[in-house]
Amino acid sequence: MKDKALIVVSKTNINLKTFENTHLMVGVERGCLDLIEKEIKIDLAISDFDQVISEELELIKENSKEFIHFNSEKDFLDGIATINHLNSLGYNDLTMIVKPSKRYDMNLTIIEYVFKYNLKIVNDDSIIFKLKKGENKLDFDKYQDFTYVSLFSLKDNQITIKDMKYEVNEVKLDAYNSFAYSNQFKPYINGIINLKEEAMIIITK
Repeated sequence: MKDKALIVVSKTNINLKTFENTHLMVGVERGCLDLIEKEIKIDLAISDFDQVISEELELIKENSKEFIHFNSEKDFLDGIATINHLNSLGYNDLTMIVKPSKRYDMNLTIIEYVFKYNLKIVNDDSIIFKLKKGENKLDFDKYQDFTYVSLFSLKDNQITIKDMKYEVNEVKLDAYNSFAYSNQFKPYINGIINLKEEAMIIITK
């Protein structure tokens, strides 16, 4: 049994086939249509599907091994309900493909996804995930196509950054503060970030 799941919420240019052999392929809402367009079999289609028309819904059902239709009047957003369902099945290594929305309230949910559920968020322009307390090494080879590196903390934090454009040593990062926005990698060098508390990292092209 696979222990990882890829949750596709949005259409992107990402090559999703690289995940097929290692991840349960999960489509949420119109993310299902992106999986179908990329000719990837959906292991699980799950959502309230209020953003698809009836013809698209039938297409999704035809191309899914398992189909779960939430009631549109529920206590959780589709993403959270999907995470809870996957966690109940034993999937705890979760990556979500989702683009920023015009709705700021929806965009703010990534804070909950990352800090509470330890999700990795990926789209055409960004990678977002949680850094642990202590030392974190950023592999330049994985992120050489990206430009900006920013940190966001829910708690008062202390950060040390080495081998990046802007280096600091044991500097205070207040909770919710933008002090640690817009650092950059040095070419071909792995960056080191040391944290007193966990923090979210946002790596952007």
